[in-house]
Amino acid sequence: MRKLALAISIFLFTSLLVPTQAIAVDPHGPKVIYGAPVRHTLTSCATNPGAAVACIQSVTLTPKSGDTPIVGQITDLKIPGDERMADSERPIPAPESAAIAASNAPPVLIVSEKSGCHGIGTVQSLQIKIGTKWVDLEKGEVAEKFSEICKDANFTNAGFKFTLDEVTALLASGILKDSNVLAKLTEILDPKSSAGTISQNEIRFRVADPNGKWEWFSQTETSFLWTAGVPEPKVTQGFYNEWTFPKGKNADPANNVALIAEFQPYKATWCWALQDCNDRREEFLLVIEPTQNQNLLRDNENFSYTITIRAPKAFEFGEVSGSAKRVIVKYGKDLQPVGGVATREIIATLSPMATARGGTPTKMAEKADVITYGANIWIYGQNNGIVDALGACGKIGGVQVVSNAMHSLDPTWDEIEQAIVVRLSTPHLLPDGSINVGYLEIRMPRAAALCMWKVDLDGNIKASIAITYVDGSAPTVATVSGQRIGDDYLIVSTGFHYSSPTLRVKLSQDNAVKPVDDAVKPADNAVKPADNAASTQSESKNESKVAAPVIAAKKIKVINCVKGKLTRKISGVNPKCPTGFKKK
Repeated sequence: MRKLALAISIFLFTSLLVPTQAIAVDPHGPKVIYGAPVRHTLTSCATNPGAAVACIQSVTLTPKSGDTPIVGQITDLKIPGDERMADSERPIPAPESAAIAASNAPPVLIVSEKSGCHGIGTVQSLQIKIGTKWVDLEKGEVAEKFSEICKDANFTNAGFKFTLDEVTALLASGILKDSNVLAKLTEILDPKSSAGTISQNEIRFRVADPNGKWEWFSQTETSFLWTAGVPEPKVTQGFYNEWTFPKGKNADPANNVALIAEFQPYKATWCWALQDCNDRREEFLLVIEPTQNQNLLRDNENFSYTITIRAPKAFEFGEVSGSAKRVIVKYGKDLQPVGGVATREIIATLSPMATARGGTPTKMAEKADVITYGANIWIYGQNNGIVDALGACGKIGGVQVVSNAMHSLDPTWDEIEQAIVVRLSTPHLLPDGSINVGYLEIRMPRAAALCMWKVDLDGNIKASIAITYVDGSAPTVATVSGQRIGDDYLIVSTGFHYSSPTLRVKLSQDNAVKPVDDAVKPADNAVKPADNAASTQSESKNESKVAAPVIAAKKIKVINCVKGKLTRKISGVNPKCPTGFKKK
């Protein structure tokens, strides 16, 4: 699932106020596994209580362009993270047998059969006979060995493990009450009981081909055995620092922010749901959240925060996504090894972004409920599966895509169109009913641009963005500006409307366009959309902006379209109602 929920900045800080006991039962989030590295919070390297390799070297605030950066200082405030979020990436060692026996971990019931060997991943069911029918008590994949009767490592006998809570719920469900072996089963399901068996004619295992081509039933008695459960792995809980930016020698708490910073190493596990987990989520997360003045980012969109991270040198960033403006992520200098691990700086700069929010990523509201102001980015490592979607050239690293969308799918590479595809989703209207105008910012490094489009940033470059909509609505006039900045090419597009645009971004060499002396502002670079796709472009050479041949932007009209009780405002030069809608 390559979904980027940009709402995290509004929800994450709120979750810090929730007791960690309430968070622990939520399967969504980091999963702590014995012997594997863990996701952890990043604190100031000056304190770094967990002696983590990754930590925060510094945070600076630049109020506006040209100002001298203000060096941040940590306060005494420590904001606890999720109790599964550690203070270091170090793995949790597996407990020894003696520790398990002495622990207070709840018992586990192992139910298995010993007559057949089945491939790991085969579908199995534990069934009980009720009257003349067989009823599934549990169904799932053959996942682990329950005995040594199968010598092949890829095969095992059928079996399930049940926690005490699951057994208690099963007894309370009433599903067993008409079983012929209820009395014996009730006795066996008592964790104080010894090992027991029940005839396969009353409780059995069924193993079957997923396509129904064959099925197998256990030929021997079903075994029940209570064992000591392995205690849940626990971490030393991490926390986030609050940073303050003094004016001279005077404290200025109005500018205080929490830096919600986290690092997930390669092979640490993240789960979206109970059975939907992945250990290829190598990434840094950086979120700026005000702690004293909740309107800080709304009132100061020119603020620029620069965060310098001490990171393992093995971490190579492949892509940056998020909800922020003027984003720059780059490597800094090499640092001293930490615990034998080579390290270097990763320097991230970001500014606040306004985002209209309403509905959910899967059911976006037509009109936003609220506008939030935040600055958050994910820095994905090369070992993050998300980077795979950018194709072979994405492995070069450094592509950075941010927007003002509430939700976006991480960028992908369209081999046929030779374009980076960005899908955004946000309410069409702002809370006051006006049109929600889109903003997209893409930074392309020289090497990636050369690999994807065979373009040389030292020449004349044309940036183009084609915009389409899922509902077929006509796009509004959009603008695009392109600018060479050092070894990067910065593309900024705005003026398109929501709710669900798909943008295809390309760079190309254009030797026919000659640079001019004066830079053209993005707003002056409007081009006319064609049919249901808006294509905008800009040319540049070196660090000056050069306009594409300019077509004057026509007056944008707004019409109301209705479909039953649903009303939608459509804007454009010649707006048309989407399929199924009628003009009001």
